[in-house]
Amino acid sequence: MIWFFDRDGEKLRYEISRDRSVGRYRVVITRPDGSESVEEVDEPTELIERSVRLMNSLRGDGWRVA
Repeated sequence: MIWFFDRDGEKLRYEISRDRSVGRYRVVITRPDGSESVEEVDEPTELIERSVRLMNSLRGDGWRVA
């Protein structure tokens, strides 16, 4: 699943994927400068909780879903 965020013309990519071979979920945030932050979680509930916190943080920083 991929979301795109916008802030003052800058673009940010937020991606959630699942590595079925190890059963983990990945959250990858790609910032406008190309830098990435990657988090991995094991459980779907953990993924949802972390994702909500991350998205709220992005919104608090002025990012809006594009």
